[in-house]
Amino acid sequence: MPHCYLLAVASASSLDQQSNNVSLFNLVEQVNVPPGAPPPPGGLIPLEVHAYFQLAPVEVGQPFDVRFAMTASTGLETFSEVFTHRSATPRYRTRIIGLPFPPVPDQYQLHLDWRSGASDSWTRAPAAWPVLITELVQRPAVTH
Repeated sequence: MPHCYLLAVASASSLDQQSNNVSLFNLVEQVNVPPGAPPPPGGLIPLEVHAYFQLAPVEVGQPFDVRFAMTASTGLETFSEVFTHRSATPRYRTRIIGLPFPPVPDQYQLHLDWRSGASDSWTRAPAAWPVLITELVQRPAVTH
């Protein structure tokens, strides 16, 4: 079972090609949207979702599917598309561009679900990232 040991949302990242280290910029825990704003194009918020995995030796080279779920405090879930991965090493990281945009403002937890094959059931990883989707309240202009 692939173990997701880090799940994070950032506005940008950088990969150092010499050290193979990743830097995450502007970790995001709150997204402000205008009141009544339509969903963004494709239903995705243009942020980076990072997931880091550790695999057992028997899992290396084996395909597995991943999807991301935004889970509201009410239990409502909004899912990303499904991504298939195959790692050649015991540690694996992935980055997708586009956080699933939920239908209502709320306090969400971003989760990662994985499965070994299309016929298997989804397993939810214990890692989670908090994301508050809130409507930005317009304040009156100060005139004095």
